[in-house]
Amino acid sequence: MGAVMAAGGTMAFFRKGSKASLIGGCGVGALFIGSGLLIQSGQNRNGHLIALASSLALAGGMGARTMKTGKFMPAGMIASLGALCSLYQGKKVLEWWDE
Repeated sequence: MGAVMAAGGTMAFFRKGSKASLIGGCGVGALFIGSGLLIQSGQNRNGHLIALASSLALAGGMGARTMKTGKFMPAGMIASLGALCSLYQGKKVLEWWDE
């Protein structure tokens, strides 16, 4: 997920010159990569919490953009992906809460 976000932000920057997409995509991508590293090191609750926060920010930010433009691509797709990730990460946070 982290690499997908970073690649998407970079692609938007080169295609449209969008600095916001570059910063947002790479920033959220870095958070996802960091959360994965935490999970790999055994810090499951913290890793999933960071991934959950990142997913919620992604779903909320891109969902608002979708509502504003009325177009599904690309913001709606990213918002949907963020919402699905939020559900999964929320489930994992609950599983690891008592860690």
